[in-house]
Amino acid sequence: MKLFCLGDSLTFGFGVSRNMRWTTLVEREAGWQVVNRGINGDTTGGMLARLGPEVLDAVGNDRAQRLESRILIMGGSNDVFFGGTDAAARANMAAMCQRLMGEGLEPFVGISLPVDWTRAPRQWAQVVDFERAARLMTDYCAWLKQFCDVFGLTVVDFARDFVLPDGTPRHELFWDGLHPNAQGHRLMADRMIRALQPAPMQPGAGNTQI
Repeated sequence: MKLFCLGDSLTFGFGVSRNMRWTTLVEREAGWQVVNRGINGDTTGGMLARLGPEVLDAVGNDRAQRLESRILIMGGSNDVFFGGTDAAARANMAAMCQRLMGEGLEPFVGISLPVDWTRAPRQWAQVVDFERAARLMTDYCAWLKQFCDVFGLTVVDFARDFVLPDGTPRHELFWDGLHPNAQGHRLMADRMIRALQPAPMQPGAGNTQI
């Protein structure tokens, strides 16, 4: 079985060694071949452009290979950070989901991590309003879950483990306010492994949140 993960630095594993990345842990512990297609700083527009050549072409048209493949898409943070809006992220994530469903492939939609804005890199504050970005990401992730519910797509809610009951980010799980540390990657791996265990749902059969 093969899992393709398309995303940004949260997928790539920025800030931790390769053996600590959640994708590496999933591959080692779940017995899946994990193809990490995360690029640091990428936007959902970049992901949309890469979906065909880096994921769909690799999955191919062989029916058996398609049945053994799963695709996770997760992005939007960089759109919000540098664009100041989640409009592009909404449009591009919807486009990627629709293209995958049109190919007969059900995407797993990852929910990006919350922004621990009080601990975000100070040098970035000259170009990013992290306090505003944190609010936008909350709204965007809520919209993304609603979108998945409408189209019956599986949600992998990585963000759930990174907040306290009152919605405050768990500071101890980030190393810079934006990216997870080794402990955070451990939680992300656990959630992805759980997502791979149930039988995959067919599009339109109802939303599953994991």
